[in-house]
Amino acid sequence: MNVVDMVFFWARTDPHRAAVIQPEMITTFQGLADAVESIGERIDRLALDKSEPIAVSLANPSFFIATAFAVLRSGYDAALVNSPLFPQLQPAGIRNLIYDTQGLVLSGGRNIRFDMSWLPGAAPSAPRKPYRHRPLGDVSLIRFSSGTTGLPKKDVMRRAAFDQRLASPASSWANGDYKRALVMPGIAGSFGFNRACEMLFAGKSACFAPSVQDALWLIDTFNIDALFASPQQALALAEIQEKKARSPLASVKALRLGGATVPPEMGRRLRSYVCRDIMTAYASTEAGTAATAHYDAIEKIPQAVGFVVPDVDLEIVDEAGAALPAGSEGLIRLRSPQLRLNADPRAPAPSSGAKISWFYPGDIGRLTEEGVLCVTGRSSDVINAGGAKVSATRIEEILQARPEIREVAACGMMGSSGLEELWLAVVASGKLDVAEIKHCLQEHKDIGLVAAEVFVLDALPRGDMGKVQRYRLKEQLLKLKKGG
Repeated sequence: MNVVDMVFFWARTDPHRAAVIQPEMITTFQGLADAVESIGERIDRLALDKSEPIAVSLANPSFFIATAFAVLRSGYDAALVNSPLFPQLQPAGIRNLIYDTQGLVLSGGRNIRFDMSWLPGAAPSAPRKPYRHRPLGDVSLIRFSSGTTGLPKKDVMRRAAFDQRLASPASSWANGDYKRALVMPGIAGSFGFNRACEMLFAGKSACFAPSVQDALWLIDTFNIDALFASPQQALALAEIQEKKARSPLASVKALRLGGATVPPEMGRRLRSYVCRDIMTAYASTEAGTAATAHYDAIEKIPQAVGFVVPDVDLEIVDEAGAALPAGSEGLIRLRSPQLRLNADPRAPAPSSGAKISWFYPGDIGRLTEEGVLCVTGRSSDVINAGGAKVSATRIEEILQARPEIREVAACGMMGSSGLEELWLAVVASGKLDVAEIKHCLQEHKDIGLVAAEVFVLDALPRGDMGKVQRYRLKEQLLKLKKGG
C-alpha cells in the first residue's frame, strides 16, 4: 500500500481526522483526498506528456502535499522543489512546473500557475461523488539532495523504494504513541516530505509552522506530541524556552533529530527545554536511514549518530575501498533496501540477500565495536593547509565551545601563495578578539593551525536541514575579502 492510497483509505474510514495542521488552517483526511481528486482532474486536462516529470513548488504545505500526490496519481513523476532550485530543473530534464511564487519561474519550460480554483468548491448540500479508482503506477519521486559537494544533485526514488521506506520500522518516524508531529524542515526537502508522508500513511497528523514562534504556538494550541527536526531547528526552540526560563514543552513526548550529530551541551539544552526523550538518526536522500538510536545510549560517544540498522550494510573503508577495522576513521559506504529497489524495479525482495553497488554519502566516520556509527565530518570538508589535513568539523567543535562564539564554520580557501588556507566564519555571542581566535587552534595538537582569515557574520548560510552550505559560505567570504 502506498501513501496516496492510504490518504483515501483514511478519508473513507475516518474523514474528519486531521491530516495536516497549520497555524492558519486544518486539513482533514477527507479534505486532503478531495483536494488530490480535484487537482488531479485539473492536471489531467493539461494533457502533458506522461514521460516528462512535473515539478511542484507551492508554499502552503497542504497544497504542496495534495498537488504532489495528484501528480503521482495522474501517472507522472513528481519533482519536489522550492524556488532556489528552479535553475536546476532544465539541466535535470524537468520542463513542467506547478508553482505559486512571484518572480523567477522555469525558463523555457511549461509554467503552470496554481490558484485556489484548483481546489474543490464549497457545496455542502451536493451529494458526494465516490472517489475515482486510480491505482498508482510505476511513478517516481524526484528530489534534489545536497550531494557530496553541497551542490544540488538530482535523486530519483522509485515508488517501490518509497513504499518500502514508509513501511519499514527502522525508517519510519511515525512508529510511536504520538498522534501529531510538528515537521520543522520544509515540505519540499526529502526530510520534511518523508516525515509528513510517514505520518499520513499511519493516519496521524503532520503539522507545519513557518517560524519558531509559530511552532511554539502550534505545540501549545494543538498539544503536539512529537517534533521532527534537525538539531539546529530544535535548538532554536530551546533558546526561546531558555530566555523565558520555561520547562520542557509539556505535550511533547518525543524529539526525533536528523541531519547532524548532537554534542553533549546541545543535548543537555534540548533535554532541559524541549523534550527528554530524544532519538537521533543518520540518513540520506539516496539510501534512507542507515543508523538510529535513543540519545541516552550514545551521548557519551563522541560524534555518535546511532546503531547501524539491521537491513543496512555499512562499512568504513580507506580511499582504495579496503574495509577498516572497528575504531578506524575512513570513508562511510553503505547498501540499503532502498538503493536496491531504486537500482532495478525487477530486483528481488530486500530479504533475498541480493548485492548492489556501494553508496558513498561523502561522510567520514568510524564504527565502534558495538556497531555505533560516529560521523566525524565530510570528505569535501577536509582542509589541507600546508600538507596538514584537518577536519572542518573538528575545528568547529573546538571553537564552538568558546562562550563568545555562537556559531562557527571553517573552510579551506586557496591563498595567494597557491596553498590552501584556513578561513573561519564566526557569529559572535559576546565580545570577540579576532587575533586570539586566529591563533587559539595552535594549542590543539591535532590541529596546530593559524587561521589566515576570520570573518564575523550575522548568520551562517544554512540549508533546509540546518546544515551550513559551504559553497554559499565560500562565495560570501570571497566577496567580503574583495571588499564587496
